Amino acid sequence: MKNVLTAARLVVALYCLTSLAGCSKTLTSGTALSDATTSVVAFTPDSASRAAALSDYQINYLGSNTDTIGWVGNVTTCYAGTTPDALKQKELQRLNYYRRLCGLPVVSLDATYSAQAQQAALIMRSNNAIDHYPPAAWSCLTEDGELGAAYSNLCIGTAGPGAIDLYINDLGVTDLGHRRWALFPSLTKVGSGDTDFTNALFVIGAFGTRPSLPFTAYPGSGYIPIPLVYDVWSFSVSAADFSSATVTVSDTYGLSYPVNLTPTATGYGDNTLSWTFENNFSQTQTSDLQLNVTVSGVKVGGKVMTYKYSVYMMTVGS
Repeated sequence: MKNVLTAARLVVALYCLTSLAGCSKTLTSGTALSDATTSVVAFTPDSASRAAALSDYQINYLGSNTDTIGWVGNVTTCYAGTTPDALKQKELQRLNYYRRLCGLPVVSLDATYSAQAQQAALIMRSNNAIDHYPPAAWSCLTEDGELGAAYSNLCIGTAGPGAIDLYINDLGVTDLGHRRWALFPSLTKVGSGDTDFTNALFVIGAFGTRPSLPFTAYPGSGYIPIPLVYDVWSFSVSAADFSSATVTVSDTYGLSYPVNLTPTATGYGDNTLSWTFENNFSQTQTSDLQLNVTVSGVKVGGKVMTYKYSVYMMTVGS
């Protein structure tokens, strides 16, 4: 097991060093930066597109709810078991819904990744704790389980589609690593494993061609249901330097919404800037609200970039 764990650590380290994971690319001292460039994602609300966004929420978010996990496994015998394909499809449906909110390509399930994630979920269930590098003394360790733990988002206390919500919310996780991997633009395949109250979502492995998007934000540009507007907002650009970045947010009447920026570590998907609002309003908002976001002072490839986009928070009824 020790050799497997060492190999997993090494792969992750090499992955970061080659910048495939969106690790930081720092500008060397004296590097000349060109004049600022602005990237604007245009958005104009209309009743038809709002109706389509609401329908998408009802069909693919609410429609992926389930109270049935259906895990067939056994902790005592260290039998990882499995879960119904219907559960895995609902988890995938929810993940892809979140990715579409950000304008990202959908992903598919990989059977090998799911088998490793299932073994990882069993390890976390058996030891009533989560660890990406489980100690050698833990029970139910397997090679596949250790690989699954190293390359997966891990959750305890919630299984099924609800775990996907926790990964995107990432409340209390300063670096937003779970959100960043789940919303990594180049991600093409995932695996999912569950027990009755643990989940592992395999997210580090299958990466394809990066879509031509200027950034990944959560909430992203366009419509988002108010219940899914979480406390922490994030903005990601591959190899960006956010050390001098600023964020301003205002509504369509020009009213400002002050924010508190939070630094995040590199090495988890794309480089990311996050913030919270000084007055957290999202979960008490009772009417539609469009917020215009400007992220300035982002250093990317020898340029200082400014990004502008609009988030339209929409009510969804009871």
